[in-house]
Amino acid sequence: MNILKMTTAFGLAIVASGSMALAADLPKASALVSKMGFGFNIGNTLEVPANQGGPTGWGNPLPSQAYVDSIKAAGFSTVRLPTAWYSHVSDGKVSKGWIDTVQTVVDMCIKDGLYVVLNSHWDTGWLEDKVFPADSATVIKNQKAIWGHLASRFKDYDEHLIFASANEPGVNDPWNGGVQQAFDAKRMQILQRYHQVMIDEVRKSGGNNATRTVVFQMPRTEIDKYELLSQYYPKDPAGDGYTMAEAHFYPYQFSLMKADEDWGKMFYFWEDVTTGDASRTCANGALGSKQSIETQFGKLKTAFVNKGIPVIIGEMGAQKRLTLEGQDLEKHLLARAAWYGYVAKIAKADGIVPIIWDTGAEDNLNMTVIRRQKNVDYTILDYEVLNAMRQEYGMSALNGNSISALVEASSSTVNKSSIAIFKSPSSASANTPLRINTNIKDWSQYETATVRIYSDMSAADGWAKASFVTMSGSKWDWVEEPMTVSNGAWSSVNVPLSSITTISEVNAVVIFINAKGMTGKLAVDYILLNKKGGGADTLESFKTTVFECGPDDGVVVPDELGNIETDKVAAATSIGATGGKTVNYVFKANNYTDNYTYSESITPASSNSNSAAPASNNSSKPNSNGSNNSDAIAAPAIAQSVHFTVDRGAITATFNALIAGRTTVSLTNSLGQVIASKNVNATRGTNSVSLETSYQGTAFLVIRQGSQKMVKTVRLK
Repeated sequence: MNILKMTTAFGLAIVASGSMALAADLPKASALVSKMGFGFNIGNTLEVPANQGGPTGWGNPLPSQAYVDSIKAAGFSTVRLPTAWYSHVSDGKVSKGWIDTVQTVVDMCIKDGLYVVLNSHWDTGWLEDKVFPADSATVIKNQKAIWGHLASRFKDYDEHLIFASANEPGVNDPWNGGVQQAFDAKRMQILQRYHQVMIDEVRKSGGNNATRTVVFQMPRTEIDKYELLSQYYPKDPAGDGYTMAEAHFYPYQFSLMKADEDWGKMFYFWEDVTTGDASRTCANGALGSKQSIETQFGKLKTAFVNKGIPVIIGEMGAQKRLTLEGQDLEKHLLARAAWYGYVAKIAKADGIVPIIWDTGAEDNLNMTVIRRQKNVDYTILDYEVLNAMRQEYGMSALNGNSISALVEASSSTVNKSSIAIFKSPSSASANTPLRINTNIKDWSQYETATVRIYSDMSAADGWAKASFVTMSGSKWDWVEEPMTVSNGAWSSVNVPLSSITTISEVNAVVIFINAKGMTGKLAVDYILLNKKGGGADTLESFKTTVFECGPDDGVVVPDELGNIETDKVAAATSIGATGGKTVNYVFKANNYTDNYTYSESITPASSNSNSAAPASNNSSKPNSNGSNNSDAIAAPAIAQSVHFTVDRGAITATFNALIAGRTTVSLTNSLGQVIASKNVNATRGTNSVSLETSYQGTAFLVIRQGSQKMVKTVRLK
C-alpha cells in the first residue's frame, strides 16, 4: 500500500512538473495530419440539446457500430463528433449517463482506427452566443467545469482522440441593417480566455492529456478572421506543436444561400461545370471558386501550418438544390462533386484536414453522403461527392451512381404549386389566405423559413402586400412577417421565425395576400424550415390546385384537397359563407384545365347537426374534343378536416363524414403509387382508420368517398 501511494504521488508530481519525457508520449499535431486524411461529421445527433430531444431529437438514430463501420469503409479517416455538454450538466458535472453514451460512440470510432475530434457544440449557445464581457465570467466557469470533467474521463485515450474547445463562437452575433456585430480584438481576447481555461484543464488532468492534440476555433470559424486567432493564440502548457486551429468553409452563395438578393444570386454551378448561366456560376474569384479556395487556404497555411499548427476545416459542404430539374439539376450535382474534390485537393496540398458536414437528411438542400434516416442501411447516398474526395487521396472510385435517379425523378415532375387566383374589388381591400396546417409543431430548432413563391398581379391603380403568418400556442397567437415577392417571376423568400410567440407549438401557417384593385395569381411551390445547425425540413410541397372566386367573394384554398382529378370535382365546404351564394371555380391539375360552374346554395348547419344542406348542382364540363358532357357533382360527403397520428409504422386517420357510405383510406408516395389502402363503411360523424406501412419519407394520406377527396401530406419515419 505504501509503495502504491508513493508511486501515485510520484506520477502526479511528474505531470505537474511538465516533464519533457511525458510530454513526448503522444505525437505532435503535425504528425497526425496525413493519418487523419479527410473527415466526416456525425451531425444533428450528439449535439442536439437535452431539452430538444437529445441525440434522436432531430431525426437521426443513435450511431451504431454498423454506421461507424460504413464511414470507415467509405474512405474517411476522421470523425468529428459535434456534442452537447452544457444541457447535460447538473451540479457542475456532466451526467454520467450522457458521458457514457458519448464515450460509447468514441470507442466505436477508435475501434475502427478513426481519429475522433470531440468538441463542445452550440448547445443552446451557452458559449457560442456569449462572447461578450458581461457573459465571460459565467462562460469561463462552465468551460472549466465541463472540460475538467471530460479530461478526467478520457485522459488515458491515445492520440486518436482530439479535443476541440468550441464550435463557431460568435456566429450568431446580432445583425443590424444588414451588418453583423463586429468581432474585434477586444472580443477575441475574451474568446482567447475561453480557449485558455479549456486547455489548462485538459493539461493539468494528466495522463495522455498532457500532450493530447487540442483544437482552437477562430471567431465564427470564418477564414477571414484567421488573423485574430493567430494574434491572440492561447498558450499551451505542453509547449509548441500540440494544438490545431479550426475554420469552417461554406461559401455562402454556392453552399447555403436560399434566396436571391439584390446584391447577388444563388450559385447553382461551379467553374466550367455549368449550363452557361454566368450569374448562377461560382467562378472568376467568387467565394468558393478555384481561385478563392486557393487564396483562402493559403492564408491558413501561412498563418498556422507553416508555424507547426495544423488546421482542420471542421465543417464544409454545399447544399443539393433538388428543386432544379433535368439538365440543370444534373450539372448542379456534378458541379457540387467537383467542388468537394477541389476543396480536398487544395486542403491536402496545404496540410489541412477537410471534414464534410453530414446530417442524414435526404430532402432538398441536404449535404448527406451516407444514409441513416430514410433507409437505416448506411449505404452511400452521394457517390459523386465521395468519389471526388477519394480520388484526391489516392483511392479508387466506388461503383455507384447517385445522380441519374434524381434527374429522372425531376424530369417527370409536373407543376407542384398550390395556386390561389384572386380578384379584389376596386372599392376596398380584400384578403386572400392560403393556409397550411403543419404536422411539424416544434419549430425551436429552426431559424428561418424559405417560401418558394410566384405572384402575377396587375392593375392600373391598386396595391398588394404578401406576408407569412404563423399561429401558435393554445391561443393560436398570430404573428405576421412581411414578404418581398417579385412580380411575374419565381422567387425564394427567407422569413425569420424569431418572433413566433410559442415556437414549440406552431399550429398553422398562412400565406396571406392583402390587396386592393388587383387581379392576379399567387403560387407557392414549397415551404422549407431551415435548421440552426444547417439543413432544412420540408414543411409542405404542393400539388397543383387552383381556386378562383368572383370579384367580391375573396378566395378559399383548403389544403386538404391536394391534387384534383381531371374527371372529378372535389367540393369545398368550408368557404365561410353565412348564407346562400354562388361560387365559380376553375380547377387546374397537372397542366390540364377544366372549367366548372358550380352553383351551391349553402345554409349554415344547425347547432345540433353535422350535415350540410343538399347542393343544387349544375355542371357543364368540356371534354378534350370540345363537346360537353353533363356530370352531376355530388353533395359534399366529407367535412374538410382530418387529423392523424403516426406511431411505429402505423398511421391512424380520424375524419368526419357528413353521410354514411363506402370510403377508401390510402397512402400514396410522391409518384402517386399506393403503398397502403383500406376500404371501410364510414358512418356519419367521426371515423377512425389505421394503416400499417414500412414506408419512410413524405407520403400523401387520401380519404375518398364517392367523388369527394381529402389529401393530407404525411411525414413517415
